[in-house]
Parts: sequence; C-alpha cells; structure tokens
Amino acid sequence: MGATSIRFRVEAGCHDRVGVPVWADVSADEVGRVEAATLVDLATGAEVPVQWERRGDVVRFYWVVDWLQEGGARDYELRVGEESKFTGFSIARDDEAGRLDVSFRGRHILTYNYGPEWSKPHVFPLRGPFGLMVTETEPADHKHHRSLWVAHGDVNGVDIWSEAEGHGRIVHRGFERVARGPVYAELAELNTWVSAEGRELVDEVRTIRVWAPRDEEYYIDFTVELRAAYGDVKLADTKEAGILSIRVARSMTVKEGGGRITNSWGGVNERETWGRRAVWCDYSGEVNGVLVGIAAFDNPLNPRHPTYWHVRDYGLMTANVFGLTRFERERGLRGDMVIRRGESVVFTYRLYLHRGDAEDADVKSRYIDYVHPPMVQRA
Repeated sequence: MGATSIRFRVEAGCHDRVGVPVWADVSADEVGRVEAATLVDLATGAEVPVQWERRGDVVRFYWVVDWLQEGGARDYELRVGEESKFTGFSIARDDEAGRLDVSFRGRHILTYNYGPEWSKPHVFPLRGPFGLMVTETEPADHKHHRSLWVAHGDVNGVDIWSEAEGHGRIVHRGFERVARGPVYAELAELNTWVSAEGRELVDEVRTIRVWAPRDEEYYIDFTVELRAAYGDVKLADTKEAGILSIRVARSMTVKEGGGRITNSWGGVNERETWGRRAVWCDYSGEVNGVLVGIAAFDNPLNPRHPTYWHVRDYGLMTANVFGLTRFERERGLRGDMVIRRGESVVFTYRLYLHRGDAEDADVKSRYIDYVHPPMVQRA
C-alpha cells in the first residue's frame, strides 16, 4: 500500500517567522494508524522533520518552519506511511535514580530530577546555546531555589516554597507520558502536593515539551494543571511563589555578572520589572564569556494574564500572579486564588533559551510566534 499524501500551506501573515513550531490536524479516519511519515518542502524538495500524536479523533502533525518572510507562504506535502531519515531527541530515564535526561542529536539539554530525596521535582542542569549551563541550583543565598521549578509558599496554609522546618513537598507519583522524536521531546508527570505530615493538598499534572527550533537554541513549553481532588484549595497571596520559577546562572545575574533583565514594556533590571505585569520577561548575561539568555512567555489563556514578575537582580525570575499585596500595595489588592473541589486551573508558559540578549534574540517577535503562530491549512 502506497503512502497517503496530504498538502498543507503555511502562511506567515504580518510577521517574519524564524524557527516557529506549527501543527496540522488530520482526521484519524483519513490516515489510520500512523507508524511512519515524512514531510517535504515542495519549494526545495527537502525533507523536513515531522512528528505526530493521536488526539481523540484526529492525528496532529508537528514540524518547525525555519524561515518565512512576512506575507509569504510555503507548501508542504505530508506522506503518511513513508519512512523518515531524521533522528532528533533522545530520552534516558532512570527511575531508580529518579532522573530523566533529554538530549538533542547527542547534546544534553536538561535533566529532570524527581526522586524522593528532593522536596520538589525540578530541572537541573539546564543547558542553553553551546551546552552552557544557564541556571544554578541551591545557591548560597536561597538554598530552596532549584534551577527551574514549581512552588507556592501558602497552599491551604502549607509552605511549599521554602525548605524551612515544617515545609510541604511536591511528590512525584509517576509519568503519564514520555515521548521523543525528531521534532520534540515531552514528559507528562503526575504529582501530589502534600504537607509535612503527608496530608494531600492538590494533584498536579506537569507537562514539559522541549523543541529545538534553531541550532543551539531551544523552546521549553511548560504546563501546570492543578486539580483540587481533596477539597477546596487556596493558593494564598504571597510573593514567595512561582508556577514557573527560574534561578539563572550566577555569572548571568545583574548583581554579580553585569547581566540584564528586560520585560515586554522595555523595563530594565529589578527596579523597573519587579512586581510589574508583562507578557514576557528576559534574563540575559554571560556564561563562560558568551552572552546567552532565558526568556519566559506568559500565555494569554493563563489566569490573570499578563502575569506579575517576581524578578531580582540576584538571579531569580518567577511568574507570580498571587503576591498582589506586595506588587499592588498602593491599590490594596489581594492575590488569593481558590480552586473549588473537583475543579482545576491551568498555567502555560514557554521558555526561550537563546543566544545574545533580548534584542539580539528578537524576543518580542518570538513571543508573537508563540501567541499568533502562522496559519496552517490544507492546500
């Protein structure tokens, strides 16, 4: 039986596009059970890496558009049933050690630590361009800062931010999905947030998807769903929280390395960005003499978008929509959030690990790619 061929057109719209992930849905009845597929750029005849997943009644195909000029379009042919030549992401998982390593074409990107010895699952190390480590963990000034992590300082009265006496924990229950291919690697993890005594507070499904849109640069899509499975959950007003929390490498910090914080409104460093709302925030600085950065994008569908940023010259950058008594002191606002029993709340972000600073990496355009991607339709 020959390959099933489907053509798609990608339209750039009003922006130049650089290394942007796109996708197209095809009825599962049309393509059947997909075990192999290739994607061809019809203008050049070159094969493009493609990856897919079943989503209910459709199969979603993913690829990355490397470059598309404003107003331009590109046609592709998907050939379902034809073997691809591409390799890409690999995952090494060790449940006994409680770690999972993600690499792209042999280059290590991140390690996910989920063993019982940790107070919370977290990413460390995290490598950006040229294999440089762009975060640190357990710094001397804040031992509970763990590179790239999720935490909250007051969950029904339980501290799951610090690691002071009596603190709560985030307990890894297992992986619902671990996938890798030529376009992305993904893990979906089930956690439970508990008190020091083991009392269950809230369930969490954490999904991390890693893309390699350009050579030596990466996207990490980070989704946290909090499910109130054990009763109402109050995420109380506190600045000591971050559904997405990052501690950058010491040499990148404003305080010690001469780095630079930039937000989407043009605010610079802690004085102009701390406690301010913005759709993205970037922290850039040198690692081993090379200028690199991490940008964090707030998804428009997130609660209380655009988020507030708890970002410090010493190296912390968190997306925090809870600490309004500190961030909005003059307005007298509170940031408590209650999830009623049986309900859930979802937070989604994208990290962009890039070369140069926010301007060099054109972070503002990459945010547009994230929230308004190119249009994909059948050709």
